[in-house]
Amino acid sequence: MPTQWFKKVFRSVFTKLLVVIILTGICINLVVGGFFIHLRNQFIGPFHKNVAQYLNYLIADMGIPPNLDRAREIARQSFLEVRYESPDLRWTTSDALPIAIEGRFGSWHQNPDVRYARQRGRHIIEVTTEGGRFIFGPSRNLPLDSTRHRLFVIMLFLLTVILAAAFFVIRHILRPVKWLNTGVKEVSRGNLKHRVPLKKSDELRDLAAAFNNMTDRIRDMLQTKEQLLYDVSHELRTPITRMKVALEFLEDSQAKKSLQSDIEELEKMVSEILETARRQHKYENLEKQRVSMAAFIKQTIVAFENQPPGIEIVDLPSEIEVEIDPEQIKAVFENVLNNATKYSQPNSAPIQISAKLEDSYAVVRITDFGIGIPEEDLTHIFEPFYRVDKSRTKDTGGYGLGLSLCKTIMEAHGGKIVVHSRLQEGTTVFLYFPSATTSAV
Repeated sequence: MPTQWFKKVFRSVFTKLLVVIILTGICINLVVGGFFIHLRNQFIGPFHKNVAQYLNYLIADMGIPPNLDRAREIARQSFLEVRYESPDLRWTTSDALPIAIEGRFGSWHQNPDVRYARQRGRHIIEVTTEGGRFIFGPSRNLPLDSTRHRLFVIMLFLLTVILAAAFFVIRHILRPVKWLNTGVKEVSRGNLKHRVPLKKSDELRDLAAAFNNMTDRIRDMLQTKEQLLYDVSHELRTPITRMKVALEFLEDSQAKKSLQSDIEELEKMVSEILETARRQHKYENLEKQRVSMAAFIKQTIVAFENQPPGIEIVDLPSEIEVEIDPEQIKAVFENVLNNATKYSQPNSAPIQISAKLEDSYAVVRITDFGIGIPEEDLTHIFEPFYRVDKSRTKDTGGYGLGLSLCKTIMEAHGGKIVVHSRLQEGTTVFLYFPSATTSAV
C-alpha cells in the first residue's frame, strides 16, 4: 500500500512541478553561491591584509611585552580571546584558547609572520613578533553566533513559505487539469451529461470548453442513433405483423416454414432492441432495494440448474448485502448465465459462482469452462451489436446487445462489469456492486 501511494504521488503533475521548483531553487542557490565565492576569492587578499594590520594595531596597543589588564580590556571590547607566549612570559585572557595551532594552517597574504588555522570550528590566527607570539581567536560570547542561527532559521522558514506558496499557486492555476481528468473518467463511464467547470479565462478554459462541446456532440450523436434505431424498430413491427398474417393464408410448404422462421427471428430482434431502449430509459429511476446477495443469486439461478453443464455455488457469504434494482440486476445475471451456458460444452465442468467483499465492492464471480473469447475481441464485447461470431448465424443466437445492456445496468448502479477469458479454457465475468455491507460498518 505505501508503494502504491508513493507511485501515485510521484505520478502527479503537481508533485513534478514542486520537484522542478525545488531543483530550480537549488540551482539558483548554487549559481549565486558560486558567484559570491568567486567575489570572496577576489577580495580575500585585501581582507587578509587588513585583518593582519588590525591585529598589529591591537598588539601595538597592548605593548610588548603586553600589559595584561590592557589586553583583557581590548579582548572584551573586540570580542576576542588572546594568548601571549614568550620565553619569559605566558598569559591568556581565556583558557579555552589553544596553546598551539593544531591541524592544517597557512600564511595570510604571503606574510610568514601571520598564520591561520581552524580548530573545532573556530578561526585561530597566530601573529609572531620579535618579543613573542600572539594567538587570537573569537570569543565564545560573540553575539554573532546566536544571530546567525536565528537568521538561518528565518531563512529556512521563508524558503519553505515561498515554495509552499508557489506550489499552491501552481495547483490553483492547474486545477482545470483535475476537472478535465474527472470529466474524462465520467465520460469513460458513460456519463455524457457531465460538464467540466469553466471558471478560468486562459488556454485551459478553452480546452475545457472544447471538451464539453465534444461531449455534447457525442451525446447528441448517440441519442440520434438510438432514437433512429428505436424508431425504425418500432415502425418494423407493423409490416412484420402484416407479413405474419399474410403467411397464414399460404399453403404449408418448406418455403412457408423458412419465411416464418426468418420473420420470427426479425420479430425477436426488434423486440430485443425495443426492450433494450425501454430498460435504458428506466436507468435514471432505479427502484433500489437492500437485498442479500446470496439469496438473490440462489433465486436467479434456479432456471439454469437443470441446463448443462449445470451451476456450482463455490462461496456465497450470507452477510454480503447490496442495494440494487432486482429486476434490472436479474437481467444482468440471466444474460451472463445464458452466455456461460450457451458457450460451454455438454461435458464442460459446471459453471462456478462465488462472491466476496473487496474494498468497497461486493464482487460476484461467474466462471465457465467453455470455448472462451479471443483476446482481440475482449475490448469490443460491450459495444452494441458486436458479436464474436462474425457469421451472425441463427445457431449462435443473440444480436450483440446483451453485454452492452449489462454494462449500462451495472454502471447505473455505480458498479462495473469486467470479463477475463482465454480460448478453449473458459470465461470469467466479475460483477462489481457498491457494498451496502461495507458502507454500513
